[in-house]
Amino acid sequence: MTEKELLNLVVERDYEAVEVALKNGFDANKPINNDTTGIEWASYTDDIQMMEIFWKHGAKSENEYVQDFINEFERGKTHLDFQEIEENKEDYPNLTESFSVTKFEFLEGNIQEFEDNFFTIFLPISKFVLDDEIIETSIRLDGIQLPESLNSCIGKKIEFPINPNEGYIDGSIYLRNCHNPVDVTEIKFLKLENQKLTLEMKINFDFEYETIGFKNEQFTKQSVLEIY
Repeated sequence: MTEKELLNLVVERDYEAVEVALKNGFDANKPINNDTTGIEWASYTDDIQMMEIFWKHGAKSENEYVQDFINEFERGKTHLDFQEIEENKEDYPNLTESFSVTKFEFLEGNIQEFEDNFFTIFLPISKFVLDDEIIETSIRLDGIQLPESLNSCIGKKIEFPINPNEGYIDGSIYLRNCHNPVDVTEIKFLKLENQKLTLEMKINFDFEYETIGFKNEQFTKQSVLEIY
């Protein structure tokens, strides 16, 4: 199994398949996306069950947030100890009949540099109901190549081509059992202070590529990202 294949299983929360891969010899401490390990990716969405699976197979981390959970697992806790009261679908907006990305409520995301001026952005989305299920998903943007350092980009606008043109941002959102392409064509770097980056992105959602029943959409989104 490749690192990318395991990453997709983590994103899809396929616990059984991840456990099988680890039992069959996949190194729990091997990065599955640049320098990020499986347990760290699972922490981005607070997927405690997935974190526990990686921990059981020897995963370690220097990330303080992840280490706190590892300490709890070592004390005998399981992911079940962290479960909240059973969720009620009525507590979340139902987007089944009137789906639109403009109805997404975004949580605070993060940006991480993996190589010199190469970045990944992770944008978690607040839970909603779709097809009678509570959905927890996110937008992941990989391979963001900047022409200069992040500090030097503040106050500037950078345009990006669309996949498959060279220099494109490799983005996706998981909905209706598919990784749907997400193209970012422009980023404005507005502010950088206290390890927080404020930017504005023009985002195209290509839902017709996987024919999941939604029309393509485009919108402009301002986000505040924690710098990892």
